[in-house]
Amino acid sequence: MFGRRQLLVGGAAALAGSRFAPSARAATWPDAPLTGDAQFMPWQQIHAWQEAVDAVGLRATGSRAHHGYVDRLGERMERVGMRRVRTDPVPLARWEPSGWGLDVVGGGAVDVSWYVPYSGSTGPDGVTAPLSTTPKRGTIGLVTVRPPQLPYLLLDLIDWNAPGGPRHAPGYDPLEVYDRPWFGGMSAVQAMDDHKAAGAVGLIVVLDLPAEVARGQYLPYDGINRGIPSLLVDRDAGARLAAAARDGASARLRLEAAVQQITTPNLYGIIPGASDELVMVQSHTDGTNGLEENGPEAILAMAQYLARIPREELPRSVLVVLSTGHMAGTIGTDTFLRRHKDGLIARTVAGMSLEHLGARPWLPGPDGRFRIGPGHETTICFTSPHPAVIGAATRAHLRSRMGDARVLRPFLPDTRGESPSGFWWPGDGEGLWRIAGLPSLQLISGPAYLLNAGMPTMRFVDTRAIRRQAVAFTDAVLELTRVPRTDLDRRRIDDPAALKDLLRCIGLLT
Repeated sequence: MFGRRQLLVGGAAALAGSRFAPSARAATWPDAPLTGDAQFMPWQQIHAWQEAVDAVGLRATGSRAHHGYVDRLGERMERVGMRRVRTDPVPLARWEPSGWGLDVVGGGAVDVSWYVPYSGSTGPDGVTAPLSTTPKRGTIGLVTVRPPQLPYLLLDLIDWNAPGGPRHAPGYDPLEVYDRPWFGGMSAVQAMDDHKAAGAVGLIVVLDLPAEVARGQYLPYDGINRGIPSLLVDRDAGARLAAAARDGASARLRLEAAVQQITTPNLYGIIPGASDELVMVQSHTDGTNGLEENGPEAILAMAQYLARIPREELPRSVLVVLSTGHMAGTIGTDTFLRRHKDGLIARTVAGMSLEHLGARPWLPGPDGRFRIGPGHETTICFTSPHPAVIGAATRAHLRSRMGDARVLRPFLPDTRGESPSGFWWPGDGEGLWRIAGLPSLQLISGPAYLLNAGMPTMRFVDTRAIRRQAVAFTDAVLELTRVPRTDLDRRRIDDPAALKDLLRCIGLLT
């Protein structure tokens, strides 16, 4: 159990004596929200919480900053009314850097944007070797990575509500490209694997970004120690290194890091309802900055509201899971789902994951300089192929007023053979579908500053929008507590697995 330190929780007086949840019969979705906005936590408190998490900076998985944040979250979970708040240890081979640097031999120091997490270690003396733009034994590789360029048309094509939705704002161009740095992690992984296989002694990953955007990019974050010490540089430093490589120069790369076996805690608690069936609400506690991750802050506001609903008016209980290990390959969520498969997860009928709330766009202008744009960053709901969840996600997304209400299918092929449909989505909550097969949704955004370790993000975050999203998805929780189990489990006919079952039933597929 957690201590009872003083915690600011606004709105308790306004909540006292309120009637929180009108009956399901009285609700006419989507026009009759279940959540009372006037009774929800005040914006000022959510803003203060966002400022506090932003001040923490980088919460690398298992670090002192991360575990301190988890301790404080546990105390706050109890303060807002959650019951049976517990921790659940997750094993981790934690990779922790202590120093890094890069020099061109005879050419001086090179500005390093960041280290590649879990890449490897050189020891204090570093490694010195010729620079090479192709994978070669005994060299330090130099590779430029660029994220995939995805036209927004692709998002339209995989929207569950297509062709009628989403409704786009005037001026929408389906051929405009979604281009964000976090996507570059996939290319970086391939480059590391290729150079390691070729026998390179180190790798320099050039991000095709200006210095302020490249600074601190924490990618890839799958927690796999690849045994090839690697550093990140921006495009200008990359151009200098490319010229040095053409001249046959060598470089000295230093990345000191140690690996330690530790445990890092998942955190969970329950808001009791009228039955033992559960609706899960999840986010992760580690992260790079105040936006990544601020899901727990919104979930605490949601929990305060839900915990004050009379138990008999909440048809199902709510399980809150704040996971560790997203920045080490989503090990926290995956471990929780597998470890509690026959207990809490067996009682869970639906779930949602909330990440990166209130994000504003930070995009390059015609001159290449990044600026905060109008409106909000592209924000997406992914959902499993269940109409009840698709509907709840669509309504919540519309109510939160965060731009186009995109509700997308899982689209990444599952090479592990776990997903019930054969596909999964990016995000810490993807295991709710891929591993547990739950009717589930994932709210997520991925702005350019998402992975900038330690970057102050208050200028990028709209805390009033965080509150709107928290209110809207509290409504979605209340919907999911009321939908009959048979309706929750019903899947769309255009779900790949459901279509295969239908074809088998009518004899067109064996």
